[in-house]
Amino acid sequence: MQLQDSTTNPENDVIHPRGWLLWQTTLRVLLLLGLLTWWLTVLARVTTFGSSAGDPSTLLHSGVTQLPSSRVELHGDWVVQTIGTESFVATRVAGDGLRFQFVGTELGLVARAGPDAGFISIRIHQGTGNHASSREMATRLNLKRTSARVEILTLGESLSPGIHLVEIRNEDSAELALAAIIVRDRPSIWWAWLPPLGLGLVGLAVSLYAWWNALVTALGWWRLGSE
Repeated sequence: MQLQDSTTNPENDVIHPRGWLLWQTTLRVLLLLGLLTWWLTVLARVTTFGSSAGDPSTLLHSGVTQLPSSRVELHGDWVVQTIGTESFVATRVAGDGLRFQFVGTELGLVARAGPDAGFISIRIHQGTGNHASSREMATRLNLKRTSARVEILTLGESLSPGIHLVEIRNEDSAELALAAIIVRDRPSIWWAWLPPLGLGLVGLAVSLYAWWNALVTALGWWRLGSE
């Protein structure tokens, strides 16, 4: 009778688990790279405004825009007034107005209120074109005061992120004097999307660390964290 050696090769028992661990970590790294690439593509589309939304050079972004400005269309009989260190665009004609587009979630207006001021109407079109999600918000403000002073008017808050079209009109023959337009973006689109991206990068770093340890273990090299 011929006896068959039933002993197993310990190296074969180690190769298969090591090989499977290497493939597992490699697939995890490739999957995370694919997800991050897709996420960056989506982020670029969300934070980039195409030509269909208008000329980007005419958009008002977060900050203060002094009037007059080439990015703000004035319709009617407007004049520039300088009082001290402040400059205003002003009109006394009913129906005169201005029109502009901005990117943000809050809108304010620096105006001169006083005995000569009157009512103004504001229309904010949230969204551009004929998109189904676009909607309009209308506001009517009275700037008449007992004494003249400069005020910061809040025209819109908690607006949806994106591009908005604004139309402001003088409703009567009272004076309408505007100094600046204030746009804020809270939260910014980038800050709303970057936290998940940061978590993905951390996960990718951890997966790369595990992949490297699996690779050097399978090849019999030294391993990270070992003496």
